[in-house]
Amino acid sequence: MHATDHTTLEALRRRARHQMRANVRHGYDRFYGCDYSYALPSRGRYQWQWFWDSCFHAIALSRIDVEMAKRELHTLLIPQRADGFLGHITFWGCGFPLRRMFGGQQRLREWRLRNTGMLQPPVLAQALLSVWRASGDDSFLAELLPKVRAWHDWLARERDALNDGLIGVISPYESGMDNSPAYDAALGLHRPGRRGLLFKNWLLDWHNSIRGRGHDYREALRRDRLVMIDPFMNAVYADGWDALSELHDHLGESELASSAASRSALTLNALNDQCWDESSARWLFLRGHERIPERTLTVASIFPLIIGGMDRERVSRVLEKQLLHPDHFWTTYPVPSVAASEPTFDPDGESTIWRGPVCLNLNWLLARGLRGHGFDDVAHKLESKSVAMASREFREFYSPLSGKGLRGLNFGWATIAVDMPTVSIIA
Repeated sequence: MHATDHTTLEALRRRARHQMRANVRHGYDRFYGCDYSYALPSRGRYQWQWFWDSCFHAIALSRIDVEMAKRELHTLLIPQRADGFLGHITFWGCGFPLRRMFGGQQRLREWRLRNTGMLQPPVLAQALLSVWRASGDDSFLAELLPKVRAWHDWLARERDALNDGLIGVISPYESGMDNSPAYDAALGLHRPGRRGLLFKNWLLDWHNSIRGRGHDYREALRRDRLVMIDPFMNAVYADGWDALSELHDHLGESELASSAASRSALTLNALNDQCWDESSARWLFLRGHERIPERTLTVASIFPLIIGGMDRERVSRVLEKQLLHPDHFWTTYPVPSVAASEPTFDPDGESTIWRGPVCLNLNWLLARGLRGHGFDDVAHKLESKSVAMASREFREFYSPLSGKGLRGLNFGWATIAVDMPTVSIIA
């Protein structure tokens, strides 16, 4: 690393440390009877604890303040149910949680709980792996690993209805990519505006809450409501099983390590058998009870390349035909959330999000997967562009054409750039 690179990285770390400490919210929650401490995604815009934001916060914090990273994960796991489930938002310190029910994202019978009945992308195991590697704290690992494993076991039990390795989602919000055009057809929409999307999602969430027995996946399947096999969700899920396998192995839990590796392989094989499209070299969404292919080309369509057991030649094909193709994903500042070749591509959109802009947490996952398959040069370029964007400001999204920041200000998950080893190209 050159001296200038070292200086740039240290400046980025200082800014990230300052930003995350400024975003900290802590207090005492009367319902759970305990203290909480977490970093807000963005002050003034997002005041609660979001599941996957918190996981990426912990990963970034593992590089700049490992004790804060531990507190982030401890707080995230406090509301975990006995069956392993974790909701996608926790409303810490909310004095009257009944008002939160009006969004339809909680179970009616659990209105007093401070968290929702929906999920988000399962990056918790990856977060635990990062924090444990940074801290070397085996007692911390031994305390949290059973809880993280319970979360993955819940996903396998409750969201893999056919036991074939593929988990499903029942709301675009569960995918993390809230307004992704891949969900438009399932919502009965075509080129929708912000109001149309919000209204349709609101109706869907209320249906899942009331008629769907509290966001029950099998009930959604039975009623053939919005149910999607999302390649991004399943790629992250398989990658999480790989992380769990490594963590179990470290603690000498060989049977648990083996079963975790087997679950990852099951999902990988199912993605390749059921979602892979040979002609376009990418993975398809599967919609509804009948698993109808959905061909909208989004970043989710290439995400299974991150799975450790994926065949390297297949990854190479995805790079050639999709990721590195300038008409699709290799924009000036990669990787756009929707391919530039799609009619719905909106590179600077801030109202209907996830329709073009870049999100750095996805770049972190992609670069990490590319390095795992030996594509260090591609990972290097992707990390360099990511660091360039984060070095300007920490934002929720970035334009894939200009690199300018979009939407949320002082955004926590953009600090994930401190965990990208490449800093040699700074714009």
